[in-house]
Amino acid sequence: MATQIGQREVFNNARRLVDAAGLSTSATVLSQSFLRSEVAMSTTTTSYHIPILVNDNQNGATSSYNTSFLLALQDAFVVSSIFIGWANPTSVTDAAFIPQSYPNPQIAGTQPIATALQAIYSSNLQVNVNNRQILTGWDTLRHYYVPQTQQQAAASLVTHISQADLSENGFYPVEPNLVFVGSKNNQVTLNFPQALGSVPTSTFGRLVIIFRGILAQNCTAVR
Repeated sequence: MATQIGQREVFNNARRLVDAAGLSTSATVLSQSFLRSEVAMSTTTTSYHIPILVNDNQNGATSSYNTSFLLALQDAFVVSSIFIGWANPTSVTDAAFIPQSYPNPQIAGTQPIATALQAIYSSNLQVNVNNRQILTGWDTLRHYYVPQTQQQAAASLVTHISQADLSENGFYPVEPNLVFVGSKNNQVTLNFPQALGSVPTSTFGRLVIIFRGILAQNCTAVR
């Protein structure tokens, strides 16, 4: 549960880490923010590149969806919590979808596809900054959250949705905090033991990774 005291500690940690990275906080604005990176699912990929910077085009046309929110080169970001889940938008530009914290068959389309998506929670996240490995293996199982009340197929005019509090469900705190600096080479990968057996038939299914924390604006040498 998020608390005022906890958020104050996150802020204080961020200020110390930004200064320790050689980026003075005396002339920058620190504020709560987030990064959101989305990657198209594939039945042939075992290692997904997760874009962090606004100029990252490694994934081609899907490097930055309209619902992505990436880091500017002149900024730095201190990560205090991470969400790893998935979504099944209705189109490339759909912005009305909610990221899922478990393989919801009503969203996936069928139960077999939902079962295949359980492999998301056998993957691990790795982070390298300037060729230095910062995070060697962050297990995604800690993000698996099945709510007590789950979405069911509509039996009337009312569609019941899954119980979820996305201020915390599916998010996990990061300690020690990660620091992404816009002027550095930030490489984040999500590694699977094997490729997904199935993906949503809509072909728009994607992985969703959200970093929450503190943004330090205009603190790098990039202008």
